[in-house]
Amino acid sequence: MIAGVSRRAGLLALVAYGALLAATAPSWPDDWDGVGFVESVRDFDLARFHPHPPGYPVYVALLRLAALGARDPMRACVLIAALSGVITVGLAWDVVRRTMGEPGAWAVACLLGVVPLTWRACSGVGSEAPALACAAACAWGLISARAREAPRRGWSVAALALGAGLGLGVRLSWAPLYLAALACAPRGARARTWGVTVAVCAAWAAPLVALVGPARLADLTLTHFAGHAARWGGSVATEPGAVRLSWLARDVLVDGLGAGGDALGLATSALLGMAGVQALLAWRRAGWRGWAFAVAVVAPYLLWIALGQNLRDQPRHALPLVALLAAALALPASRSRSALAVVGALALLVSLRTALDAQARRTIPPPGQQLVELARAQVAPARLAVFGVSSVRFFELTELADRAFAAGSLGDVQVRLARLDTLPARVWVTGELEGLTGSAWPLEHVATLCRPPRLDRRLPCLEVYAWKLPFLPAR
Repeated sequence: MIAGVSRRAGLLALVAYGALLAATAPSWPDDWDGVGFVESVRDFDLARFHPHPPGYPVYVALLRLAALGARDPMRACVLIAALSGVITVGLAWDVVRRTMGEPGAWAVACLLGVVPLTWRACSGVGSEAPALACAAACAWGLISARAREAPRRGWSVAALALGAGLGLGVRLSWAPLYLAALACAPRGARARTWGVTVAVCAAWAAPLVALVGPARLADLTLTHFAGHAARWGGSVATEPGAVRLSWLARDVLVDGLGAGGDALGLATSALLGMAGVQALLAWRRAGWRGWAFAVAVVAPYLLWIALGQNLRDQPRHALPLVALLAAALALPASRSRSALAVVGALALLVSLRTALDAQARRTIPPPGQQLVELARAQVAPARLAVFGVSSVRFFELTELADRAFAAGSLGDVQVRLARLDTLPARVWVTGELEGLTGSAWPLEHVATLCRPPRLDRRLPCLEVYAWKLPFLPAR
């Protein structure tokens, strides 16, 4: 009877959690990758970055399924994100309840669900939320299969295989995490687990290859990977040095768990320290059981993002580490009242931080979206031409899509203007372009469009200029 009540309470809490995620979702994507995902619902084209390579086939398929009911690409993205959050928290709650008891289950579910990076991923556009749900399925399957009291190892192995196989089609960059989980499968079930995973991967890879073409898919993917590694991706090749460790710490502790330099952040940091000490003591009392297992699963992904991912501008890459750390900090609550009190206080402070971030994210658009709104507010937006880099992608989702153009420099702007059938009355360029200083024609500052750094590490501020060209018609 108690177990039944507990499950019903858990289901009601999950429904409420999903509703809150959807209610706090912004009305726009957070970055240009998100624009590509929204566009991919209508038009799947890797060459136009709808979405960018390697294609995210399972995620796009989920978005299109959701769009059948939502009837709007943006709402479909939010629906998949919120549902992924519910699945993640629900699986975490269930596996902890069965292995460590009720208090620990609620503590893990609460803290995991409210940390800022989890909430952000599960209330917006991006493949991180369904990727996290797939990782949660892997964790649920692994822990259930390895537990002595696991009643149905077949279901556990299936969850592990499906989580890894679908996860690779949702977000390929999490491959080190999924493959490490597969490698830790119970010995007697490893062959079956790998076999199911390969079959699942083939089920989404074959349509992707047929749709794009094998040669074109390979070319686009290799080109994108080369650009990520060598030019704009922020890997160790472009940003070497120990500073990457500070970025990783910031991504996990500040953007991920809510620490910071303000009063709220300092209080959160203190409670994080207390919870961390309690977690270490609990692990020590347990004889460090599970230490090697945890390291084996997490270390490959940690090494990969430390070397190959953009840590300076994209905290979202640290999401698996944040989720695991949140769960680890909450687990001692299942064994100690003092630990439960600390975790409860931490969850309250983190919830406040997350609520503040969510409100700011809903009311302060990304600079690219602010640029769209600024263009709309002009007297004759149809006579305006806007040139930029990633910021102008936000125009693709609007009626002004034909008034925005991608360019890397002022020279690119001149070339593009020369090819237009009708010259615009006004030309705006963004601060993303090269060659703004020393221009032969003056630049007039139009606006500075900003977003708080906690919401946008990549482009917190965007400068907009009017470029005065002598051959443009009068206003």
